[in-house]
Amino acid sequence: MKPSPTRRSRRSRGIFAILAASALVVAACGSDDEADEPAPATDAPAATDAPAATDAPAATDAEVASDDETASERPALSDAYSEQIARSSGVEVDTSAFAAEPPYKIAAVVQGPINGWGTIFDAVMNDAFDQRSADIEELLYVPWEGVTENQVRGIDDAIAADMDAILLTSLSRAGLAAAVDRAADAGIPVVVCMAGVETDNYTVEVSRDIPLMGYESAKAVAEQMGGAGKVVLLHGIAGVDAAEFWRSGALEAFAEYPDVEIVTEQYGNWSAADAVNVMRTVIAQESEIDAVWVGGLEMGPSVIDAFGEAGRDVPFIGGTNPTNGFLRLALDGDLDFFVAPFPPGASQVCVDTVFDVLEGTPVPKYQDVIDLIDGVAPYSAAEAPEWFEPDFNDDFIGPVVAAPEVYTEAGFGN
Repeated sequence: MKPSPTRRSRRSRGIFAILAASALVVAACGSDDEADEPAPATDAPAATDAPAATDAPAATDAEVASDDETASERPALSDAYSEQIARSSGVEVDTSAFAAEPPYKIAAVVQGPINGWGTIFDAVMNDAFDQRSADIEELLYVPWEGVTENQVRGIDDAIAADMDAILLTSLSRAGLAAAVDRAADAGIPVVVCMAGVETDNYTVEVSRDIPLMGYESAKAVAEQMGGAGKVVLLHGIAGVDAAEFWRSGALEAFAEYPDVEIVTEQYGNWSAADAVNVMRTVIAQESEIDAVWVGGLEMGPSVIDAFGEAGRDVPFIGGTNPTNGFLRLALDGDLDFFVAPFPPGASQVCVDTVFDVLEGTPVPKYQDVIDLIDGVAPYSAAEAPEWFEPDFNDDFIGPVVAAPEVYTEAGFGN
């Protein structure tokens, strides 16, 4: 058990002692061939390892199943992440063992501002921490920077520094599992935020149901097609967790409609330039396309542009993580679509949850932010005007959860 705060020596109290992350390393632990260069700029969260099934440990004796909270309404998707969510749903965590008196030492091991999604995540997270600055002695900030080992070392540094809690956006479910296990063994609570980890030894996950996002948005596409027709699937980066779990959910939905034909699956790397080139080729090869499903709608404007260049009507578009730019083009063009948001502003809820844990408040083992933030539920074109933000630029990803200046100061103003 960790020493109590009254016995542990503390450094002088300062507001946000932001520490540099560990130096970049050559090889990431998630896979042998993972590049050690930063990932290309995108507006979707990245990760580094393809999903793999795991025999995660059972819930600890600090976690008690709730009779009135179940995952019964959720489709029984077959991927490993969905199985983990099903295990965690309806479990309440007793956090009394982590209760401590402020000020706290907290580590934020996150994606970092490598794209619009990560930039908004950080801006909202820092604003939320700033609201509680009087309760913070030290904040260790560790960005991913394209190397999973940075996050591993960040967790190990947090353990060595005897931090009170870790907020983790794991960019590799498999690659971060052992480090989370080590934090749990050291008695440090880990709040997983907007990305899972391939162990049950984290304390709390505050996230969006990533496989379900793929399933629900693809099911909407299939139903819009009347259960029959030809659809193109456009994914993010091959092997990356978010891309592959969005894909797996989408494939399970389309499998329910035998008359829906997936004419091609392509990867656009969450890049506008790559996606438009991919779609130009697809459109030239396919004379009939009834719908396009996009796992990461920062590529949505590229889909719209490619059809426009070819002089063809834009078909129904469904997908995940809509940007302000996609909504603007779709609304201006009176296009029909269905989207499942993936809100970077959820970092605000994750910060609040860190403090709940440190104050000993019971928390759900798994909490979907769809139940906590307006504008996270999937929506259609008819509802989109409510969530388009004309005061922000095309790279902005909503919904808005913080003061406008938090976003404009981060570079998202018009």
